[in-house]
Amino acid sequence: MQVLNRELERISAQYLGGIATDRIATVVAVLLSYVLAHVYRRIPTSGDGAYKHVFSIASTVVLFGAVQEQWWGLVHLLCGALVAHALMKTLRGRGMVAAVFLTAMAHMSYSQIRRQLAETAAADGSVHVDLDHTGAQMVFVIKITSLAWCVYDGTQPQDSLSSYQKKNAVAAVPGLLELLGYVFFFPGLAVGPAFELATYRRMVRLDSLRTLRTQTPRAYRRLGESVVWMAVYVVYGGRYLFPYMATDRFAATHPTYLSKTLYMCAAGVAARAAFYTAWKMSEGACVVAGLGFDGIDNGAARWLDISNVHVRGVELGSSLKTMIDSWNIGTNTWLRHHVYLRILQLSSSRRDTAAAASATATAACVTFLVSAWWHGFYPGYYLTFVLGAASSNAARTLRRALNPLFVALSVRRPYVKRVYDVAGWALSIYSLDFIVTPFMTLSLSASLRAWAAMLYAVPLGVLAVNVVFNTLGFGHRLRRIHERAKLE
Repeated sequence: MQVLNRELERISAQYLGGIATDRIATVVAVLLSYVLAHVYRRIPTSGDGAYKHVFSIASTVVLFGAVQEQWWGLVHLLCGALVAHALMKTLRGRGMVAAVFLTAMAHMSYSQIRRQLAETAAADGSVHVDLDHTGAQMVFVIKITSLAWCVYDGTQPQDSLSSYQKKNAVAAVPGLLELLGYVFFFPGLAVGPAFELATYRRMVRLDSLRTLRTQTPRAYRRLGESVVWMAVYVVYGGRYLFPYMATDRFAATHPTYLSKTLYMCAAGVAARAAFYTAWKMSEGACVVAGLGFDGIDNGAARWLDISNVHVRGVELGSSLKTMIDSWNIGTNTWLRHHVYLRILQLSSSRRDTAAAASATATAACVTFLVSAWWHGFYPGYYLTFVLGAASSNAARTLRRALNPLFVALSVRRPYVKRVYDVAGWALSIYSLDFIVTPFMTLSLSASLRAWAAMLYAVPLGVLAVNVVFNTLGFGHRLRRIHERAKLE
């Protein structure tokens, strides 16, 4: 589709401030998926859903292959799906899950490293990342490894499974056509959301004529949200850039710490706007197709929340934890249910407190490592993950120590709690933007220069909280004061 790309280059240069053509092509593909999703939901549902599987696969070939010109990406995804299906058919138990997980992750890592080696750093040390099939492959890894666990759960006694595992367990390895329809589901292929096979099967069986009244408005509200955030990105995405914080000009043009902070926070909104645009637009197309349908309850359709982001939780969350939990929800769900809790289940036979604490710490550590591995190998990612984990722990310590004090003070002075909440939000959003700066600059040198421009405020703050509240025991003293106050 070279003709389309040339036209997109012209439109970008004239109207969109030079936004990369690959990003515009992704938006075009997702918008076209709305049209195809309307067709998809009107396809008669056969016993095995074969017509819908074939339509989904064919739509992906058109959108991802022809429109986005990711033919080699399709080959990679197809090979990954065939290998995973063969492993599920030939292996059993946890060995099958491990084989699927390691094979899919290794294949994705190969693609990520290959892309990373082909890139060149900019003069400021930052890196521009061209969109390719690795984003779709990351979604694929979540789906295929989740499926492996669900197939495993289908062989286990019901009383050994959690409610989530019971709901999503798969009794037998799906046929190849159904598996390809699942992993190549066209509205969510490139940017998600990821979902379980059981969710996909409910969508395939859905008679959309019974749900159109609630289904269509929900979908186009998501599209409306995405258009708003697209406008934010088009207007401000080229003005506020995290890599600019790593340049000498940043200090010259922003001499005060306040101006640097405002720029960093504006860059954070602009960067998140690109993700909001992609995720909300893709979510809307998925809803048009019927994804998230969870049955009929008292004559009304019941829907799962398939959103990959809760914008209000990220932008207005009262704590850093709320903001992080509201971001990239599909990945967080996968890490929780198919990494963290799986490791805890393996250690469930340990009864003593010390062993349980050790298992929890091990599960958290392995989950962190899997998350970092899944994202890729840019140094900036690891700076973000390490500081994010440390900052979340420090924020939790600070909140546990201070929250009871301010709640008690607000009994007589209600405004105190409101001031505390606003201050907590401001500190949380500042910390979030500081933490994700390396995630956007990618290279180690640019990340450290950007943090240096902000005086390493968050790492130093985390260190101070740990020293004051943990090492010096100030947190324990505050808790004793709170307990005495309650007794009085």
